[in-house]
Amino acid sequence: MTIVRSLGAGSGLDSAALVQALVQAQREPIQKLLDQRAARVEARISGLGQFRAALDALNNALGQRVASGSLAPLPRVSDPTVLSLRLDPGVTLAPRPIEVLSLARAQLLTSTPVADPSAPVGEGQLLIRFGRVAGQGAPEGFEAASLPDLLVAIGPDRVGLAGIRDAINDAAALAGAPLRAELATDPAGTRLVLRGEAGAANGFLVEASGDAALQAFAFTESSPGLARAVAAADAELRLDGLTIRRTSNEIADLLPGVRLSLLRAAPGTVVTVQADRSTAELSQVVRDVAGALNELIAIGRELTRTGVGGGAPGALVADSTARRVVQGLSSLTTRALVAGAGPNSLAALGVTTTREGTLTVNEGVLAQAVTDHPAAVEAIIGALAAPAGLFSAGSPLRQMGQQLRDAVQGRLGQPGALQREAQDIARQRQQLDQRMARTEASLVRQFQLLDTRVGESRTIEAALKLQIDLWRRER
Repeated sequence: MTIVRSLGAGSGLDSAALVQALVQAQREPIQKLLDQRAARVEARISGLGQFRAALDALNNALGQRVASGSLAPLPRVSDPTVLSLRLDPGVTLAPRPIEVLSLARAQLLTSTPVADPSAPVGEGQLLIRFGRVAGQGAPEGFEAASLPDLLVAIGPDRVGLAGIRDAINDAAALAGAPLRAELATDPAGTRLVLRGEAGAANGFLVEASGDAALQAFAFTESSPGLARAVAAADAELRLDGLTIRRTSNEIADLLPGVRLSLLRAAPGTVVTVQADRSTAELSQVVRDVAGALNELIAIGRELTRTGVGGGAPGALVADSTARRVVQGLSSLTTRALVAGAGPNSLAALGVTTTREGTLTVNEGVLAQAVTDHPAAVEAIIGALAAPAGLFSAGSPLRQMGQQLRDAVQGRLGQPGALQREAQDIARQRQQLDQRMARTEASLVRQFQLLDTRVGESRTIEAALKLQIDLWRRER
């Protein structure tokens, strides 16, 4: 039995209940105030979290829409089997006619097949000279390029076709030469295959010296031991009637901001390429943004309502951060989002704020903007979706989201106001518990003393009563 429960043993009073009632009477008003403060803090944290979640959802949706490329110019090719088209961000392209006359090819040489690729071939050197090699089969002429010659030593450690292959690849890798050696096996045997890079100037001759067997791997006018399966060639195409040559089938320097990939030669077939924005898609995105902002404003106003005129106040009625964000959302239409001439704000796209603080879209202004300034419309939407970076705070919407996050979680490792208040409430609860424990202990001591005194008095009273009774019987 505890001390409190033993109270009243001498006096007969329910001192334990009395102590608990006195302690509870002191605790209850303070506890009630702390509970009310804690409930307000939790409501504000919950409200800020709800507001931030809605804002983050808009930011994520905008970011995904921009990243998907749905706002960017759409590349179109009349025959995608002939070539494909890629664009740098924001680039548009008026219709242009292209005729692919031939593709760029890399020279390919093959040796005579052998049954045993590990059989020794001989020792010596292979000198590989890069340039234009005339003809389609055996070399019919040569024009050296600016690339340095590649000297390949075939020593005793380079056995068979595999040894020659490895020697060529090692030397090419060391010199950075555009050449690759491989082995190809079919029912006829194993061949050494030499492959260069695309472009007529990337052909090559192979001169062999040393053991006579190495002549089987030469490729010159006088000693065509290797067979030419593919001759090196440039890509050739006709643009606007002008014939153009390139060393690669990947062409990025013909049209500004445009990358062409040639897929097949189609002489006589004119392919039209172009890229333009979808005005319908741009218009719908602007409408969607206005609608989403209206929903955010409605959420913010519900959370910050004052309760004047009936109804309970919102959870964030006293939260300055939430009020600033609501004001920022309402005034976002007039904020300049991009630099340069042309439309630079949502208001210039027809999105304006009414007297009630909601956003509305003027369809006439929007239609004119997406028709006359599609790039500016795309830039404005992109600015609204811009993420934060090392040297940038991100779009206004992302900055507002960060403000709501900082209000709850704090900034730069420091607790926010709500965190500090929650910590202060927890500290005051602990102090209240400690103070009530001390009060209870003090009351227990006082009632123990009272109980002792009352018990002693009753003992004396009983003794006196007994003595008086004895006196009466004696009389």
